[in-house]
Amino acid sequence: DLVREGIDCVVRAGHPRDSSLVVKRLAAMPEVVCASPSYLRYFGTPQHPDELQAHQAVGFFASDRDIPYPFEFTIEGQAREYTVGGWVSVNDAECYTTCALQGAGLIQVPRFRVEDHLRSGRLVQVLADWPSPPLPVSVLYPHHRQLSPRVKAFIDWVSGVYEDRFGPLA
Repeated sequence: DLVREGIDCVVRAGHPRDSSLVVKRLAAMPEVVCASPSYLRYFGTPQHPDELQAHQAVGFFASDRDIPYPFEFTIEGQAREYTVGGWVSVNDAECYTTCALQGAGLIQVPRFRVEDHLRSGRLVQVLADWPSPPLPVSVLYPHHRQLSPRVKAFIDWVSGVYEDRFGPLA
């Protein structure tokens, strides 16, 4: 609760749920589905999202709600969700990647988080022909009649940081 806790603004990935806040989109981060070579040797490489039911995924959940995030793909212009079973779930991005590196299952993650692992071969991208919708990143702040100069300066700065890294928003 930004207002109650006296927080000026916050940067969040995903689709904001709190409609009482002002939302300014910063970026749309490309996502990939990947797994370790050892996982793929054992379970095989899915060729279509419909094959995910035969696979294991590392679960990811938000600490403030008890629901897992499904894998998402754009198929024939439509976003489709796939729930993939698995034996481990985490709520931390570093743990999520570490689990994949250790062969615990497939993950769907912003590409920038795993670029080095993909380049080195520690992780392998799968289902590249079935794009994942980009993950939105936004800055959120409470409604005020006038935005403070320091918050406006931060929003201008962080907007530039995200644009430099991920390109301008469409």
